[in-house]
Amino acid sequence: MRKIYFVLSFLFLFFAGNLYAQISVEYFGGAGRVSGSCALVKTDEMSVIVDCGSFYEENNLPTYNDTIDEKLVNADAMVLTHAHNDHSGKISLLISEGYKGKIYCTKATRKILFEIFDDGWTHSDVKQKYFWSKKARLNIEKIHKGILSVHWYNDCKKNIINIEQVEEAISLSQLKKEYDINMKLCKNCLKKELEKTQKHFVDIPYKENIELSDKINFILFDAGHITGSASVMFNIYDDNEIKKIAFSGDLGSNLSKITPDKDIIPKADYVFIETTYGASDKNVVYSDYDIFQNAVANALKDNKIVWIPSLSLHRTQKILYEIKQAQMKGLIGEDVPVYSLSPSSNGITKQYENELKHPSDEKWFKDEVYETGSFLPAKYIVTKPKNQKFPAPCIIISASGMMNQGVSYTLLNKLLPFDNVEVFLVSYAAPQTPAGLLKKGAKYIKTKFGKMDVNANINIFNIFSDHADSAELLRWLSNQDENTQLFLVHGEKDVLKKAQKKYKSKGFPDTKIAIIGSHPLQ
Repeated sequence: MRKIYFVLSFLFLFFAGNLYAQISVEYFGGAGRVSGSCALVKTDEMSVIVDCGSFYEENNLPTYNDTIDEKLVNADAMVLTHAHNDHSGKISLLISEGYKGKIYCTKATRKILFEIFDDGWTHSDVKQKYFWSKKARLNIEKIHKGILSVHWYNDCKKNIINIEQVEEAISLSQLKKEYDINMKLCKNCLKKELEKTQKHFVDIPYKENIELSDKINFILFDAGHITGSASVMFNIYDDNEIKKIAFSGDLGSNLSKITPDKDIIPKADYVFIETTYGASDKNVVYSDYDIFQNAVANALKDNKIVWIPSLSLHRTQKILYEIKQAQMKGLIGEDVPVYSLSPSSNGITKQYENELKHPSDEKWFKDEVYETGSFLPAKYIVTKPKNQKFPAPCIIISASGMMNQGVSYTLLNKLLPFDNVEVFLVSYAAPQTPAGLLKKGAKYIKTKFGKMDVNANINIFNIFSDHADSAELLRWLSNQDENTQLFLVHGEKDVLKKAQKKYKSKGFPDTKIAIIGSHPLQ
């Protein structure tokens, strides 16, 4: 009899426990590494994606930029924290694979993101049945010069004679490898693709309660990272309680001259917090901006070429703002050419300039930026010199900040070997990228152009970081207590381990390092 009673009690407890909402967070990227941010909040009722980012090179870890998990494709909704590629770069792939839900973000994030999408490179891992002019391809292969335009919407076929095409859908990245020539996406096809993508997006303001269902809502808070960036708090209800789950997104530095400081979120039960610099303080101070301005000014006075590889989104605009400030102080002459060479960067800069002229209801910047009135230095140029030879002195700003792709990569062999070049590294760089190697003092760099000696002088400035350090992250957690469960994401493995130890010592005993896979929250 006692045995039967025990079995019945066990069954009652088991089934009673399953009457309550089953909540979990599953990570597909950004756990145990810096990039590829992507999580899925799951309940019995629905699933919601938080970010869908691309991976970049990190300590020889694999990248999964050409695949997307079916659970994400079938999700009901998505919340996007900000427009950086490692949080948004796989959205095109997600939609191409059949995602039907809405994508919620701030208006600023949406506007900036579509400037990035318009450049086309985030679409390069989307599989399409591409076609092109065979005559154009053969000519490019013959003269080893030019860029082949590829199409995938059928209405482009009427303009092409002697069409060549693939039999099965393939990504542009794969297609480039197969033919070993430069290719670009057709602007008309890309425009149609982005018009479809645009329909998924819903602009929402900070601190407004957004209901996804009767039992799930969320609120965005300003993360202070870049323009439009957000932290997100989910409130998930069942008959007995509310579970509060927060995702920090990327949190900004309080030393930013441009971005307003981050909001401190309310008390949560579970917090998934980025830990890029979560184990230590960066030891930078506001006066480092003055040091940067003077260093650039001195290099120009010495008739040097100043090269600043930089992220296209927000970091380039911060650099332009410093040059503008230095010109207003008289440190840099208004006759110095400032070349901004990334089309994506320049599109985003145009968005920033438009905001200064026509401020939004929710301002993108600090008041003093609006008072300055522009990000643009006096002699702002968006194309290379016709002869491809840069005059000295001048300033060159190029993407990417890691120097492993884009304009920065093409400039490596043109600038690094020369001792009249001053390189200013102002962005995070993965260790094996060219910028990462230069930060470690590399004397030569190997690229597809061959091996080149580094004769340029290398300067490193951390003041431009858009990430909070340990002290700032702890301040952001000031409304949390010992009952809050912390999950650490977005960091290198050794940083995550140090941060875990630190948070436990600071009053958060239940601090875990998130892993790829599911994290049940009951």
